[in-house]
Amino acid sequence: MTPEARRRWTGEAVMSVTILLMGSSYPFAKEVLTTMSPLLYSGSRYVIAGLFLLAVMALMRKPIALPQRDWLPMIALSIVGVGFFQACWGLGMSRTSPSIGSIVMTTTTAFSAILAWIGGRRLPALGWLGIVIAFAGVVLVVNNSLARITLSLGNVDGALFWLAAAFAWALYVDRCAPYNARLGTLRVMAWTTLIGSLVLTALSLIFDSLHEFGQLSTRQWGYWLYTAIFPVGVAFLGLTVGFDRLGQSRVMVYMYLIPIAGVGLSAVFFGDPLTPARVLGGLIVLLGVILTRVALDRRARLL
Repeated sequence: MTPEARRRWTGEAVMSVTILLMGSSYPFAKEVLTTMSPLLYSGSRYVIAGLFLLAVMALMRKPIALPQRDWLPMIALSIVGVGFFQACWGLGMSRTSPSIGSIVMTTTTAFSAILAWIGGRRLPALGWLGIVIAFAGVVLVVNNSLARITLSLGNVDGALFWLAAAFAWALYVDRCAPYNARLGTLRVMAWTTLIGSLVLTALSLIFDSLHEFGQLSTRQWGYWLYTAIFPVGVAFLGLTVGFDRLGQSRVMVYMYLIPIAGVGLSAVFFGDPLTPARVLGGLIVLLGVILTRVALDRRARLL
């Protein structure tokens, strides 16, 4: 095996594990949220993840300090990409099943395309078609019926939180690009994760109490720690390896597998029901985001 082939093979292996880890956060988080409030859970686990990433950087002897001029941009990115994103993520998870969340979050690609259009980059008709298809799939997933309309405020509000989370993540990724190129993806991820989580945790303590940690069972403590380190910390490291060895387009193909991992693990280990409407809606969403991604890649090659 040539060095290039070995490099690519290890990248594929790392991304396979990374997707499983990212998908696993949905069912495990749901179990913790039966006891802990969404904001405190989301903020506190990301504090651990941020410290983990900084510790890894120190062990790898990578530059950690941020230039003074980058502190304000990093704080702004942290508030959007971690604080707001994780607040919506936790609130969405507390109101819906894990499978709905993992499916709706794939609309990040659609929001990325919309942001590109707002930024003056022309979006081909295929991209707009993909966006429409993706959001139509979301409606079917939330409706969760092929025979009648079940949409109501009670089952729509959770999906709206998920859509807000998907938009926040798309905005974060879009605005991080120049800083990733100059400072390194891992350094940007580590600092934004830590800063954003501290802001969100401080905000959560206005409404919640640290006494909630004392109410967690031993199993829930394990789930909390697992979702702090593996689906966030370790998975972020996996993404940096994937981008380095496979490139962005190949990594995006793997990202489409996150809802499959999330839905599958939720069904197998936590009994989250797989209804025909939810399966069909998930496939429609996946089709939409793939079409949108293809349109974005074609547009990028023409520039």
